[in-house]
Amino acid sequence: MSLEIQYITKDNQIQAADGRDTVPYDVTFTWYDYNSFDDKEALLSDFELDRGRLEDEATKRYRPQYYNFDDYQLLICHVINSETFEAHAVNIFVMQDIIITYHDGVLDDFIDIAEIIKHKHEDLEIDIALHILHQTVEQYFDIVHNIEDDVILFEEKHGSEKKGDDITSKMFDVRKEIFRVKRVIIPMEELVEKFKEQDDLFNSKRSESILSKIDSKIDRQKLIIKFSEEMIDEMKDNYISYNTYRMNKIINVLTIISAIFLPLTLISGIYGMNFKNMPELDWAAGYYITLGVMLLISVGMISYFKYKRWM
Repeated sequence: MSLEIQYITKDNQIQAADGRDTVPYDVTFTWYDYNSFDDKEALLSDFELDRGRLEDEATKRYRPQYYNFDDYQLLICHVINSETFEAHAVNIFVMQDIIITYHDGVLDDFIDIAEIIKHKHEDLEIDIALHILHQTVEQYFDIVHNIEDDVILFEEKHGSEKKGDDITSKMFDVRKEIFRVKRVIIPMEELVEKFKEQDDLFNSKRSESILSKIDSKIDRQKLIIKFSEEMIDEMKDNYISYNTYRMNKIINVLTIISAIFLPLTLISGIYGMNFKNMPELDWAAGYYITLGVMLLISVGMISYFKYKRWM
């Protein structure tokens, strides 16, 4: 079982425990970190939690959630893999003087309990939950900035290219990355709004400050995503417009060629019917006259098309 336990003693010292049985009874705060989705059954046996509300790899929902139960609150947020852009859930259970995290991976880079304890007050568990949420949103900046850089580099590299199936494929790859990130970031805004409505839980100035920072960062991330999305859409539109223009030019040339050969084909068809009563077939210069007429028709049509600026 991948369980890490940290607790705070009466004199505000942070200690680690090897298991639940080794945690002293008189601690002021305890953090249980189940850092593998394989620990689901152990978590449910250690604490009385709602099984149906947990989110892991088997129950991906991709939307941040907040549930307020009688004995605890459950926050579900998501971290984004910077390579695959897959979202992975972080379940945060907030209880009286206890916080439980259930996720896949390690949260060491997300939270510094010692820093939070400096401003310790009665709602430490809520502070830590909001801090994890804040650091999760902070992590999104790395993702959205990478997407923005990819879009700019893509424009610099392929902006002047006019054809190629690989360009379209790369555009769709970038759009897929943007979609995956939006699927996580946009609903996070709804979660923050839910917290703001919980006046009985998130009513301290510190909580309001953290929620305000989270809200502000989400707005900035949405702007970056919108900018990247608009850039890739403009490049896609330019690419489609150019290829449509190019295709129209090709069709125009083929249409002109067909129009020129249409009367020539008609003449060839008439004199290819081999009827006996066709006086022109007995003319000594009939062949040359027919070629001359066909040449005059071709030159006349080409001149007319150029006059009309159709070619």
